[in-house]
Amino acid sequence: MNNQPDQKSYTPQETPCLICGSQNFVWGRTVGESVSQWVYFRADGAGWGEGEKLRTRKCLDCNNVQLFTYD
Repeated sequence: MNNQPDQKSYTPQETPCLICGSQNFVWGRTVGESVSQWVYFRADGAGWGEGEKLRTRKCLDCNNVQLFTYD
């Protein structure tokens, strides 16, 4: 028996909230101490300067926040 979730290919804009199933979001970005300072994902073993800027999505129904990398 396969208990894996349906593996449809969703874009972040189409993917429902993993907590409540809502699609009512506000999009934003992560920032550091300064508004102009981005937060990045950098894989283990990656060097300085390697990484991807992170984007955030907040569910307006349950307040869950998710991180996404930019395309």
